[in-house]
Amino acid sequence: MLCRVGVLSIRPKGVRAELATFYNPASDFSCLDGSGSLPFIQVNDDYCDCDDGSDEPGTAACPNGKFYCENKGHNPLVIPSSRVNDGICDCCDGSDEWDSNICADVCMELGREAREAAIAAAKVAAQGYSIKLGMIAEAQKLQDERSQDIITKEKEKDELEASMEQRKAAKEAAEAPEKEALEYYKQLEEEENRKKTELEQLARDVEAEELFASLDANNDGVIIVQELQVRRGLDTDKDGVVTIEEAQFFMSGNEEMDLETFKTVGFALLKPYLDLVEEVVAPPLPIDADDNEETPDLVQSPDQPEVYDPWRQNQAEAEQAEHGEDDFDEDDDEEPDMMDDEDEDDYDVSDLPDHDHLPEQDYQRPPRPVSVQQADRYDEKTRNLIAVADQARKEFDEVDRRIRDLDRDIGKLKEGIEKDYGSGGEFMVMAGQCFEYTDNEYTYKMCPFDMCSQRPKNGGSETRLGSWGNWEGSSDNKYSAMKFSGGQGCWNGPARSAKVHVHCGIDNTLSTVSEPNRCEYEMHFYTPAACHKPVGGHDEL
Repeated sequence: MLCRVGVLSIRPKGVRAELATFYNPASDFSCLDGSGSLPFIQVNDDYCDCDDGSDEPGTAACPNGKFYCENKGHNPLVIPSSRVNDGICDCCDGSDEWDSNICADVCMELGREAREAAIAAAKVAAQGYSIKLGMIAEAQKLQDERSQDIITKEKEKDELEASMEQRKAAKEAAEAPEKEALEYYKQLEEEENRKKTELEQLARDVEAEELFASLDANNDGVIIVQELQVRRGLDTDKDGVVTIEEAQFFMSGNEEMDLETFKTVGFALLKPYLDLVEEVVAPPLPIDADDNEETPDLVQSPDQPEVYDPWRQNQAEAEQAEHGEDDFDEDDDEEPDMMDDEDEDDYDVSDLPDHDHLPEQDYQRPPRPVSVQQADRYDEKTRNLIAVADQARKEFDEVDRRIRDLDRDIGKLKEGIEKDYGSGGEFMVMAGQCFEYTDNEYTYKMCPFDMCSQRPKNGGSETRLGSWGNWEGSSDNKYSAMKFSGGQGCWNGPARSAKVHVHCGIDNTLSTVSEPNRCEYEMHFYTPAACHKPVGGHDEL
């Protein structure tokens, strides 16, 4: 026993107390790894003899050696022996710089600060753990409420599904007579639309025939370029003359147009231009059928003095006789449009006679049948059928919508229950809450089990740093860190992510946000949920 005390009293520098018995100056030293033995005098001789560096615990000779700082009054420490006598105080008692004695022993002071910090931390842990117990109790209550809510909603869903077939059958039974009645009105409406379409087409044909007759100056049944040149409304470049090229444009590539071609091609092209102007149409000179005879110019220059033309005079007198003295106007020889667009919707031609065989003054448009107004569209029986079917559909849709709502609610409740909220469910009460931290540039937001984000402090859009992923703590406490991933992608870089380190605290507080790697954020979150049950007694320092 005395020998053992003697050995401890001469323990070499840098040797831990529990290893002192291996360093006996009365015998050779055996390397701790068994790699060899050497005279004890070679221990701490600043030359490395053992592979594990155990013969030089108090010098920097061995790169893999270990130096033990006793640090009385504070925590002991083991440092690499390469730091011994390097001019830097690593041990609070200064024992690692024994060769120069440049380091003061500050272990008692540091130990006192550490003890005070430990006492404060223990106090926070005790208060936090007390709050945590309340959080666990509240979480259990929430779990019970959600479980009961799931049972209630599933029971309601089962009852509604049982009545679903009955409501579906009632809906189909009500829709069958409704469909039959509406089909009758649908056919009636289609017939009315067909007649309306035919009426509109007939009116268009009548207007096209009238315009064709007014353009066919020599009544030969075709329209040619020269007959269009007298229409100043076709002067598209507004130079006062309708050129052959301008007239040919309205002929759509035809040398002449008969009535049917005019209805399908010419009418739609000519009407908009002729409707824009009211003009005096000078009738063209007779066109000789002899191709060898030069066709006279039908367009009179505005500078040329007007000359007497017997053919034109006879044509004018014939038109005056046809329309009556009062209706003829020398300043407007364009025939009146008997189908005014404003009156187009005020007649029906379901029983219209052949207008080609009637004088224009005898042609009258029969009244168009009045369409059924929306309010009186159906008879009373049909309206009743529609009302019954609407009510059946409404009842069916209400049940169907309620079942879908219940499915959604049950799914959310089950998802919430199945999440990992901690060993006792202590983190559950934070679900749905968000916590913020603001630094010089950004305001950061962390919503447990949801997402993390940042936004510029001085205004701007929010950037998502990641969505809830999983717990990513240490092997002995997986609830010490939260992982959020799949955030908005960085420009030419990866998607943003965040790791939230969870610490014990009295309040739920987000603090100290950093970006150690590009687009990878680290946050520190303090919460009572991370506090553990205090261990009795004080740590010995």
